Amino acid sequence: MTVTNDEVLKSVINQFISTKSLAGKTLVDTTTVHPDTTASIAAELSTHNCSFVAAPVFGPPPTARAGQLLVAVAGSPHAVEIITPYLQGVIARGVIPVGPDPSKALLLKSTSNFIGAGLMYLISEAHVLAERSGLPAPVLESLIEANFGAYAANTSKRLTSGSYMPAVGQAPNSALELAIKDVGIGLGIAREQGVKLEIGELSMGAMEEAKRFGDERGEEVGQS
Repeated sequence: MTVTNDEVLKSVINQFISTKSLAGKTLVDTTTVHPDTTASIAAELSTHNCSFVAAPVFGPPPTARAGQLLVAVAGSPHAVEIITPYLQGVIARGVIPVGPDPSKALLLKSTSNFIGAGLMYLISEAHVLAERSGLPAPVLESLIEANFGAYAANTSKRLTSGSYMPAVGQAPNSALELAIKDVGIGLGIAREQGVKLEIGELSMGAMEEAKRFGDERGEEVGQS
């Protein structure tokens, strides 16, 4: 199951509970939500004798279409064992076991979103420096790929190809609102723990500025 946000997920789960017998079944959710939402859903489903596995995915839509996502799984060991063959080698190149607490898979996803947003911010600034000083973007991308790996290189290529800001009338692979929501979850968790993620705050500010830029021009800005 994959939906867009916490409220939609709660609504779908409530519908399942009210209209279906869930006893003995395993429910798998890949939505990126707050860990507290996942914890409450897991607790509620356990009262209906239903196993719940949180399985957030890592990767943009093109990676999903290629079956090359990473998936973090957390829930009862038996339920995780049942679903793993439907993930590994099917929609995912790898499965990361997180443990029995479903909320921890969402905590891992939130941490990943923070890393991804920070890397995007850093690579963006590297390209600004390169362009203003006369260093060709392809040369910088060669360095990024050789020295920092495929993930960083793909981030750079999405920036330089214009996929974050597609041509007028074209939609991005994934809306920027989802990135703002996802990074916001991590920033909220950090505040709850009494820490400040300065790179995360900078990234959020940049995404919000990009969203305003697109809104003012009636264009949709993407995250991938």
